[in-house]
Amino acid sequence: MKIGLIVDDLGLARWQADALACLPADCEFLVYNCTNSGPSRRSLGHAFYYALNMLSLRTGMSARVALPDELKILAKTDFKAEFEGSWQCLPEPLLRRIAADRPSVLIKFGMGLLLVPPKSDLPVPILSYHHGDPRAFRGRPAGFYELLTGSDVIGQVVQILSNNLDAGEIVAYGETKCHGHSYRRTMLEAYRCSPLLLRAAVDNAVNEVRVPITPSGKVYRLPSNGLVVRFAANRLINLARHWAYGAMVEKVWQVAEAAAPRDGEAGSLLRFPDRASWHVIQCPRQYRFLADPFFYPNEKGLLVEGLNKATNLGEILHVDETAEILSSGKAGRHFSYPATINENGQDYMVPEISEWSSANIYRLSRSGSEDLGELDVPGRPRLIDPTIFSNNHGIFLFANDDGEGDSVLRLWHASSLFARFAEHPASPIRISPAGSRMAGAIHVAADGNCYRFGQDLRRDYGDGLIMFRIDTLTPSAYQEARIGSVRLSGVRGPHTLNVRDGRMIFDFYSNRFTPWAGVRRLKARAARRAN
Repeated sequence: MKIGLIVDDLGLARWQADALACLPADCEFLVYNCTNSGPSRRSLGHAFYYALNMLSLRTGMSARVALPDELKILAKTDFKAEFEGSWQCLPEPLLRRIAADRPSVLIKFGMGLLLVPPKSDLPVPILSYHHGDPRAFRGRPAGFYELLTGSDVIGQVVQILSNNLDAGEIVAYGETKCHGHSYRRTMLEAYRCSPLLLRAAVDNAVNEVRVPITPSGKVYRLPSNGLVVRFAANRLINLARHWAYGAMVEKVWQVAEAAAPRDGEAGSLLRFPDRASWHVIQCPRQYRFLADPFFYPNEKGLLVEGLNKATNLGEILHVDETAEILSSGKAGRHFSYPATINENGQDYMVPEISEWSSANIYRLSRSGSEDLGELDVPGRPRLIDPTIFSNNHGIFLFANDDGEGDSVLRLWHASSLFARFAEHPASPIRISPAGSRMAGAIHVAADGNCYRFGQDLRRDYGDGLIMFRIDTLTPSAYQEARIGSVRLSGVRGPHTLNVRDGRMIFDFYSNRFTPWAGVRRLKARAARRAN
């Protein structure tokens, strides 16, 4: 595929280079280099915003870099943009050159506001990024007004450029978390994840597939100095709350079991039974809490993470009448999320150990667990909450890559648990803090439909989950539909949910004030860094 690339002075931002690296290796590029974009005019009325930009947004992701050497560049064409007021235009000679080159799409990684020529002059779609959900936030600056108005997420889109600001047809959409205490962290995460949209955007543009989003939001402009002062004050207040929570409040996790709804509809799992019917699992005295419950395969009892009071590290426990440690072979290492799978009559566990290793396979038996070595995943990523599911198409692995965070859900496929996994063509299958981090095993309902539980991380960690129906799961295709969400009343959660034989197990927490919260967090962080 030939792709046209519009840039300024043969350079682009680091995140844009990362986006190009996500395209297939066989793509060929035609570079159209604007030589007269120049810096935009600056007004003293926005001086405080320019200072905020330098302090919060000048990061490695926004740094200017040269065109990557790995790009297969067929030709480079320099041009000078024409101007109509504050808008730029592509000159006629360049339009003729693009027509002769016949790229499948143009990607705009340079210039400013661009007037889109009529299709008769430029039949090729121009793809452009916008960091903001156009249903609510069009214009600029990215992330500023989302944080100012208390939004949970910042949207990211790739659109087909039009002459109506940020109102083009959407060909790819994702979103990341707004961190109320930090503009810098919010935008770092946004620019880290948005490059992942480009591959799907190009495919959808070429195949005339559109994301059903109507860009009807307000058009925002650069903020006034007074608005920046208000923005900064809000960030400082939120930062103080963030530090106070970390120093004086801790989550008290618990695991409970209850009867699952019996009305035959999988969506009824989102209608939790009354708290009076919950059976809360007793936490052994040497552990601070229990969390991440899974059913022990084919036998009584549960697999849970227990946080050891002495080490501040998680251990995998088989909890029945007693609590047996299954992760003792790796003393001094943190374990959590003991997901299981059965293959050829043998039960295996693939827990989360991302703090110190790529994912490992453990054979389960009555005598405990046996470490069988790593999952064969290309690149040996450290996987967050790896969840394995098998059907008649083989083995599927759902997980987050620790290097990308928990807003990007990836999918891999293999013929067996011990074969080499390949990343699924649809991966990443979701980019959002709402439902991208796994929250339990894939649930197969009585009607044969499969359902995925994902954590809702838009607000507090562990406070609610989202349910998706998996409509297609083959080695070449994946589709899911959101069914609904659940958030408990009176306590926070659920965080993990599993269902089997008419029973459901889940974890939840409450916030508890303690002057030792910060000390314990620092101790746990030190223990994990020591690993």
